[in-house]
Amino acid sequence: MSIRMMVLVLLGAFANTSVFAGPEDADTRLADSRLKQPDAIDISLTPVEVQSTMEMSEKYATPKSTAVTRFQADNLIVPQSSQAINWAQIQDSGAIDVGDVLKSVPSAYSGNSRTAPFASMSWKIRGFDASVTRNGFRQLFFEDVDQSAFSNVERVEVIKGPGSVALGMEGLGGSIHMITKRPERDFSGSAHVTLGQYDTKIGGFDLTGAIGDTGLGIRLNGEIERSGTFVDHQDIDRDNVGLTLTWDRGGPVRAFFMTEYQQRESSPNPGLPVGFSGKRSTYLGEPAFDYLNTWSPLIQTWLEIDIAENWTLSPRYQRFEFNVNQQQVRLRDPIGGGLISRNGRFNFHERDMTDTYELELKGRFDLAGMAHQVALGYTAERHEWKGDWSNFAGVTAINPYNPVYSNVLPAVGALSTFSGQADTDEFYVQDLIKLTDRFNLLLGLRQVESRIDTPDSSDQDDRTNTFQVGASYLLDPQWSLFAGMSTAMSIEGVIGGISADNKPFEPERSRQREIGIKHQSDKLSASLSLFHIRFENATTEDPSNPGFQIQSGEQRSRGVELEGAWQAASDWYLSGGLAYIDAEITKSNDGDVGNRLGNIAHLQANLWTRYRLLPNVHVGLGANHVGERYGTISNTYKLPSYTTVDASLAWQIDPRLKAELFVQNLFDKEYYTGNNNFSVYRGDPLTAYARMMVNF
Repeated sequence: MSIRMMVLVLLGAFANTSVFAGPEDADTRLADSRLKQPDAIDISLTPVEVQSTMEMSEKYATPKSTAVTRFQADNLIVPQSSQAINWAQIQDSGAIDVGDVLKSVPSAYSGNSRTAPFASMSWKIRGFDASVTRNGFRQLFFEDVDQSAFSNVERVEVIKGPGSVALGMEGLGGSIHMITKRPERDFSGSAHVTLGQYDTKIGGFDLTGAIGDTGLGIRLNGEIERSGTFVDHQDIDRDNVGLTLTWDRGGPVRAFFMTEYQQRESSPNPGLPVGFSGKRSTYLGEPAFDYLNTWSPLIQTWLEIDIAENWTLSPRYQRFEFNVNQQQVRLRDPIGGGLISRNGRFNFHERDMTDTYELELKGRFDLAGMAHQVALGYTAERHEWKGDWSNFAGVTAINPYNPVYSNVLPAVGALSTFSGQADTDEFYVQDLIKLTDRFNLLLGLRQVESRIDTPDSSDQDDRTNTFQVGASYLLDPQWSLFAGMSTAMSIEGVIGGISADNKPFEPERSRQREIGIKHQSDKLSASLSLFHIRFENATTEDPSNPGFQIQSGEQRSRGVELEGAWQAASDWYLSGGLAYIDAEITKSNDGDVGNRLGNIAHLQANLWTRYRLLPNVHVGLGANHVGERYGTISNTYKLPSYTTVDASLAWQIDPRLKAELFVQNLFDKEYYTGNNNFSVYRGDPLTAYARMMVNF
């Protein structure tokens, strides 16, 4: 679809958006006059009229979050950097996937585009891997099924730096925390259709309401996409649906149930050779037999039981699966004649199943003249995985500038299998202490006992403590100083790893030290921080036993980050940020001390602005800059810096009808993200699409 056709569709469209605020968090019912935070700002979108004077700073504001703490807390007094992007901003910015959302976080690496398989494995915060959680539960690969599934997401909260005390294992550089939508008391609904270039076709809906006076609320939403991409021979077909039920009769017990199902069918794009200068749409797999199918069902449920004044007990449960069927061809070293060698896997299958059980107690109390807000609990996670595949033998080489596909399935080697189980038991406590009217202290501890059992290696048993300590000082009601230290641990990177003496590897660990200043007022919110993260137990070559590794490596990331949002005028809103990150290997036996970490630029910056051109017409403009960086940690190639610009136009035709036009990468800038030592992915080119929305 051409841009001219987009504009014509926009001018003839009748649609609108609907954003629903979730119900008040249970913690806000536990009000203590000395700890009670200001009432959360309602982010519901009032139907727009010509006379509307709603401030955009109010529309996009999230002054409280659960990113760093297990309970809802005022961002101004929490002694660690975090950032929240709510549903209104996700919609108005035209974000297509989680990577687009992360572009508004200065220290985040937004990773590969959704044309790459398993994009979440490339997301990073402050130089290191980011974990993903949903409603406080850890997720393993769930976002890899459909990273564009926003239909059930209310907001995205990003913890900057390790945060294992609040959100559990993984996240050596930070965490991406998804908060899902909740039912509303009054019936309402919305539907949208998106049409765009590369045969983009997306449709979705969102329905919510209460069932009589039973106390039962229901929300049903979903999305379906049948689209092409800018990559030849690659389509994206995806479906997601979410159902949420809540029960609250105003008594001491409240109930929550949410289930989601996501699936995605595409091709496992192998990327392009390093240094490639041909067509960005080139596909170098084998269209005749490549495929990538992923699907995942998810269930989350919990109770909130008021056991005493200001105290709530919550049993919680999560069950989800991650399933993959894949057949792929991968790029390897260049060979003579301008050809690229390739290998691949035949009929790869993976099945992951995770059950999580939690029991959490939250409350408020006074002790020795100090007000405490606490959470303590126990988490048990049981994760099993299994799979099998066969390697292709003799995959034909390919000329990337003139690809000729074989269309013949290569010979297949012997069947390989894998399986294992990782069990963890975690105990945690977190306490936000109001020492004085100005001075707040946050303390936290999580003990993790992990047991990993795989058929091909010795069992790995470990006990690890992670901690959090920080303080904030209110200079006045709008400004605060903060300092803190937080840690994280991860077992995903060491599963199956052993040393030469057959001892299993210990969990990887990270530790952050951070100081900064925050501001929060009606028109302006901002934070400035200095950080230093050390990553320990990185695997490196064993100098005494070639072919084996030891855990004596270390990496370091340090820098400064500034981010903020400003209502410059009643019709003009801006948000943006800047991060300088110095991330490198500091200890290694592999001869790579001093190497910069892969895909981490020294300088990253972003800016997004929205202006009310007419009472019912808004224009938006965004820019994202990423500096020069190495594609991988081996530093074998560099990727050039780039700046992309996005634009949007929104027309609120009447209180129920809205039409929007989005153009991403307005100036068609070519840019790359690193994949491995053999291949890179090109970023999305200029892409335009129109969205039509109706509210009822």
